[in-house]
Amino acid sequence: MTRALGVGVLYNRALTELLLTRSLPVDYVEIIPDRCWSDRGLGAASRFREHAADVAVVQALSREYPLVAHGVGLSIASVARFDTAYLEQLAVWRDRYGLRWVSDHLAAVRTSPDGVADHHAGIALPLPWDEDLLDLLTERTRRAGEILGRPLLLENGVVYTPVVDTDMSEVEFLNRLTAGSGCRLLLDLHNLLVNVRNLGVDGDAFLRDLDLTAVEEIHVAGGNDFHGAYLDSHAGPCPAEVWRMLEAVVPRAPNLRGVTFEFDESYFPGLGADGVRRELARARDIWTTSRRENDVTRRVPAGDR
Repeated sequence: MTRALGVGVLYNRALTELLLTRSLPVDYVEIIPDRCWSDRGLGAASRFREHAADVAVVQALSREYPLVAHGVGLSIASVARFDTAYLEQLAVWRDRYGLRWVSDHLAAVRTSPDGVADHHAGIALPLPWDEDLLDLLTERTRRAGEILGRPLLLENGVVYTPVVDTDMSEVEFLNRLTAGSGCRLLLDLHNLLVNVRNLGVDGDAFLRDLDLTAVEEIHVAGGNDFHGAYLDSHAGPCPAEVWRMLEAVVPRAPNLRGVTFEFDESYFPGLGADGVRRELARARDIWTTSRRENDVTRRVPAGDR
């Protein structure tokens, strides 16, 4: 089991100088490997062409911080295909940079319409929480863990167009998937908030019923309103509701390894370095307080876990 790291940030290019000069209070950095290569598609010779400049930054970051990976290209819920070659590429990076864990989205974004070999929908498609999908993902996540050499973390998603009349709730689906496959969860609290605001999901009930022992990472982020909808745009500071949920979850997630703040680099001019530091400091206050309380309760030194 990977040891807890603490508080991290999802890397984007606006943070390069701040991170390489160690000007942010972070314990680890999360990278999106897909931003560092071009994917020529399934069946292509030399499929993944790495970008030298981006790889150089990742190499430099790996000398300063523990790294974790957050993939965006697996599309593990796409029925038409299971992209083991993509997982093998992630495994190469795991070995090269000593990635502490690897996560991706519980999502379907790749399709095969009208004979197109590998089409990207541009948005995560709605998923049916049914027995067939559960069986498919249970086997795939087991195989993913074998390829990666460690359990894959899957992130709960945003639901803009829910599927009706499913076999079970999202929480039941997640609990059964982690129990049956050994995969772990990346709990994105802002994604949950988006579903609360747009769909009327009961966020407190979601967190009460979710098996939090399966959660190894948490994402926190901000968003914005757009024409009557609330978007997961990663637009700057976290809303108060996200911090409230984080305070409730961290003490109840015994296997949590890290809390990651993410924002889109296009919002950095408004957020600024000091704004990033404020969000990280808020996350650290919650992390430290919860860990201290847990240490007292369990009478186990933090360094021994």
